[in-house]
Amino acid sequence: MIVKIDKASQQITQMKEILENGDAIAIPTDTIYGLAVDATIERAVKSLSSMKKRSDRVFTLFMSKSEIEKYATIVKRKILDFFIPGKLTVILKKRPDVSLPFVSDRVGIRIPQHNFALELLSSYGKPLAVTSANISGEPPLASPYDIVEHFTEVKMVIDGGMLYSAPSTVVDLTVTPPMMMRKGAVPVVAIEKVYGRKIALKPSLKFNVLFVCSGNTCRSPMAAGIFRTLVRPKYSEVRSAGTVAMGGLQAAHYARQVVRDYGGSIDRHRTISLDRELVDWADLILVMEYKHYETVLEINPDAVVKTFLLREYKRRTKYTEVPDPVGRDQSAYQQSAKKMYPTLKSLAKDIEDRFRR
Repeated sequence: MIVKIDKASQQITQMKEILENGDAIAIPTDTIYGLAVDATIERAVKSLSSMKKRSDRVFTLFMSKSEIEKYATIVKRKILDFFIPGKLTVILKKRPDVSLPFVSDRVGIRIPQHNFALELLSSYGKPLAVTSANISGEPPLASPYDIVEHFTEVKMVIDGGMLYSAPSTVVDLTVTPPMMMRKGAVPVVAIEKVYGRKIALKPSLKFNVLFVCSGNTCRSPMAAGIFRTLVRPKYSEVRSAGTVAMGGLQAAHYARQVVRDYGGSIDRHRTISLDRELVDWADLILVMEYKHYETVLEINPDAVVKTFLLREYKRRTKYTEVPDPVGRDQSAYQQSAKKMYPTLKSLAKDIEDRFRR
């Protein structure tokens, strides 16, 4: 059964009956659709694992914010208060006096910033075990009609329209500093801004850096090429792009020479144009001029928290751009690289620090 979102409030009583019976519903969130069952019913959680075709039975719990302390010990409250409700899943220590099927000592908790989801959680009063609406390893289903087709066990689907988004970011708050376990809709630097210092990244993750200039033939490939000589590949993936780039061109001759002087190479670089996919991919975006900053935010306004003028990043300078050397002699390229280098060196250390325990 598919219920339109504007009629969903009228169906809450029926949804509660479905959940109490141990069956599943599908609900929209502020990111993607989730399959939900009553987290206190063992056979319901088992059935959710079966639907997903995955062996483990540990799922994120959705609950009203007032219920969190009933099930978990709250630490690093500043992060929790700022991002919840929102697109962040936090891992907390479960209270020892609380018993939940398949939950041991830690529990993942998320509260979506979505009006209907919040209404359901408040009304139901018990935690829901929730997972993305997909077979494990496959992309999340964006359409309620696809969910009905692929998950015949689901008794009711709330139609919140087509949902395309990165999943929630997952952060373990039981360790100090907090550790990002899965990258998602909330950027690393957004959490760090609230926390007040760097957080750690799970060793299997990488910190993605994107450099942006105009044509992607001079400044941004130079920055990327030099930066790769400063940071180990296991910690960071590095890309560059241009706001007005013509695709497929080589880096400028002098740019290639300058990067060689720093011990790197951009001989295989080919220009690409900045797009939404690249903006969303990046954990940090460093631009050369303010006009590039504006272009990034035109593509995705949510990228504001992770986008900086390169020479202003973590420095006391204000509105300091990297001059464009295009059409000038080699010394102009050397000067541009020299202006970028202190930030690049500092950033490399910051990234590696996020992986040291």
